Amino acid sequence: MNSAFNIFTPASDISLCNLLIKISSQEISYLITDDKNTCVALVIYHFAANTSYDKVANNLKEIVASQPLLQKPFKKVNFIYGFPEAILVPHKFISPTSNAALLELTFGDTSDSIVKSDFISSQNIHTVYRVPKQIDSMIAHLFAQADHRHLYTLLPDMVVASGNLLYCIFSPSHITIQLFKAGKLQIIQNFQYKIAADVSYHLLNVCQRFEVSVNDTVLYLNGMIDNPSGLYKELFTYFAHLHMADLPQNFIYNEEIKKFPSHYFSHLFQLASCV
Repeated sequence: MNSAFNIFTPASDISLCNLLIKISSQEISYLITDDKNTCVALVIYHFAANTSYDKVANNLKEIVASQPLLQKPFKKVNFIYGFPEAILVPHKFISPTSNAALLELTFGDTSDSIVKSDFISSQNIHTVYRVPKQIDSMIAHLFAQADHRHLYTLLPDMVVASGNLLYCIFSPSHITIQLFKAGKLQIIQNFQYKIAADVSYHLLNVCQRFEVSVNDTVLYLNGMIDNPSGLYKELFTYFAHLHMADLPQNFIYNEEIKKFPSHYFSHLFQLASCV
């Protein structure tokens, strides 16, 4: 477990603050904002590839135990699941009795996870997803009053698209994408990658599957990608319209955050705006 960022600003009363924790097999990030939308804490941990779910659960336990700030009472706690075993299901096809079967058909059978679902009212669709049992149990133990949603549930409301837009969140070994075609949501999916060519392959393949021209598509970049970098140059080979995301204007940021490229943290603050 590597600590990528640890940024703190003193807060007068944590009981007035909101805590957002994003958890996946590659990362645990948390963001604390106060009642004036000032960023109190921004912390990101990255994990090695193929980290087990048992280890992710233990990492969460260790992070909370080592950081007294997380043990204080918050006004609200939100967990955002970033696990890739998730699908979007139109409302007319949703059925609690068939959710597990849909996931098994897509990702295979597993008995070590809990099936959950969220409703995306703006799209009239549901996110149906799995959460590993050991992680669900750890979260319930550490944050009994937390609200829970999947990343896919919040992504459609994090961006306004009138044309073709490919919204991307990069972690060191995974990329989460959502595609809008003529302003309409088409797909949200997570891909694993090792080299830059893997990323361009996945993005081009998604565009081809949904008959979207790369020349008319804005590639909206969030997370761990640098300009210039080999990955950025690879994407620029195929996509003419690359945009590094900005930080939302409805938050107050300290000088330490401003030292880093805005797109490193843009998606976390966008998530905070949606919960």
